[in-house]
Amino acid sequence: MCRSAEGQRSRRQSLKDHALSAVGLLPWRCAGCELRFYAMVVPIRQFFYAHCPHCGNLELRPISRDLVLGYSAFLGRILRLPSWRCHPCRHNFFSIGPLRRLPSPPLMPAKD
Repeated sequence: MCRSAEGQRSRRQSLKDHALSAVGLLPWRCAGCELRFYAMVVPIRQFFYAHCPHCGNLELRPISRDLVLGYSAFLGRILRLPSWRCHPCRHNFFSIGPLRRLPSPPLMPAKD
């Protein structure tokens, strides 16, 4: 409602939440107006770029393949997939999508 970019993932609470999660719509809550809504982790236009599967963050840092843990880590190492770390949620993962270069903020003029 308020069009804020401050949405945070909300816990699944009902059968409806679990059913919508199965098709990719996850529950979110706006930090500004407290409205609860459903949306994908990332917009469709950014879905094919490398993004964090937990929070949808596109600002990722490359890491060593050895730091990715889990059952799929063995396969990711064999296929030599690029490994990434999401700084906000600290999740390490493999992704085949290209890294999206976000525009850098403008430089501030030097003060004398």
